[in-house]
Amino acid sequence: MKWTSRKERGSEFSLKLIAWLARLAGRAFCRILLYPIVSYFIATDRVAREASADFLQSIFGRKPRASEIFRHFHYFATTLLDRVYLANHELGRFHITIENRPLVDAALAKGKGCVLLGSHLGSFDLMALARHGIDDRPLNIMMRADPGARVRRIAGIDDTGFKVIPYGQPHSLLLAHQALADGEVVAILADRMEGRATVPVTFLGRPAKMPKSPYLLAARSNAPILICFGIYEGRNRYRITFIDPGLALDAGSGLSEINHAAQTYTRVLESQARHSPYNWFNFYPYWDNDRIQS
Repeated sequence: MKWTSRKERGSEFSLKLIAWLARLAGRAFCRILLYPIVSYFIATDRVAREASADFLQSIFGRKPRASEIFRHFHYFATTLLDRVYLANHELGRFHITIENRPLVDAALAKGKGCVLLGSHLGSFDLMALARHGIDDRPLNIMMRADPGARVRRIAGIDDTGFKVIPYGQPHSLLLAHQALADGEVVAILADRMEGRATVPVTFLGRPAKMPKSPYLLAARSNAPILICFGIYEGRNRYRITFIDPGLALDAGSGLSEINHAAQTYTRVLESQARHSPYNWFNFYPYWDNDRIQS
């Protein structure tokens, strides 16, 4: 099963109700409501439940307890709830720390923009909404256009605060390349396959595939690469972390350099996943056999 076949669950009415209650009743009350909501989804979504158990077993080296699977889902549900407040610019509700922000300044000072590699470990939406980590610099996000993404729309997430470059379109890389040439940040979620151009990697000791396009973009534009995570740390705490993976790709980079870059990203992703396992928000069979065939 591929991630693109997974649809957002929940009726239009229930999603609107939660967003309305979040604004009216506040975060503390809605966090209580998350317990029965999370219990319902764990009970009824077998694919997501088994994907959570599979990932946590890879992290812990043992079968996860039911309480650990519940915590995994609850972390995800909390970040969805918090999108409502962040979309309304209510940053005062949260304690947000930012690590290694000067790395962004140093990357952009080179005048070639910056390729910012994100993931579904934590909430990349939160960093984009808060705009904390890049001091309101021009931000472009390459993302898959999904008209069924009701959570973003109902939560009130305003995509006009940044430029969206649709993933997989004939002109996508051209738009991203131009943004980098203009000295802007281009953010890409680099942990899910898009299309057939992939790179084989090892993630948590198991074969997987990552998209090749982020590294081709960096190579063709000669742009510096940074990795970013927006990690939920419990209660009202979030941490935005920038990491310099030490990668330097250019037009002369070949397949071996691209493969090395993808595996380097994967090692950083794995390290962060081991540190914050309940932030892994890929609730589908990540190591599915039809995704790792050569």
